[in-house]
Amino acid sequence: MDTPIRVIIADDLALFREGLKKVLAYIPNIHCVGEAHTPQEAISMASRLQPDIIMMDISWYGDRWTGIHAIEQIKRQTPQVAVIAMTAYPEWIEQAQRKGADMAVSKEVFNDSDQLERLLEEVLRKVRQAHTRHIITTPLTEREKQVLRLMARGALIGEVVKELSCSAGTIKRDVQNICDKLQVTNRVHAIARAYDLGILTLGSSFPPEPI
Repeated sequence: MDTPIRVIIADDLALFREGLKKVLAYIPNIHCVGEAHTPQEAISMASRLQPDIIMMDISWYGDRWTGIHAIEQIKRQTPQVAVIAMTAYPEWIEQAQRKGADMAVSKEVFNDSDQLERLLEEVLRKVRQAHTRHIITTPLTEREKQVLRLMARGALIGEVVKELSCSAGTIKRDVQNICDKLQVTNRVHAIARAYDLGILTLGSSFPPEPI
């Protein structure tokens, strides 16, 4: 790890938090920026401190749903933060992953600093790659958004030309620009990616306003 990795530990057991901090201290460039004593505190700290990773217990005071719901909320509010779900109950791992945990592991792995370092590197790389794929470096223009909305309605090039009073060449260039900016190869994938990124919504395929 070349740059400091900022970590929050979230667990209801003070003894476990302290033990995990000691293991993390053996790993270069790991900086524990906070400890959460409750799921609500973990959610708040994720938003306020923007750590790289939250190491989050699944079961809080014997209730697994408390931790799982907190993981779901953290990933919804701060998707760029990697969440490692921790549990002493392997049967809960799959459920935590379905609710958004980037990785879910048994607490036994935290006894080995080398294994823990590899785990942290893996989950951070995974989340950063996913987050990078969802960043558009060049925003769509208003006309490109209008073209995209029309394509989502099923309009062909000729219909888009008529609707926007532009030449076919102009619209084809707009379609190519849309594909380039969204990093896809065709209009079908462009529409799907636009929905994924929130550029299009289910209610957005309405006739565009005149330019």
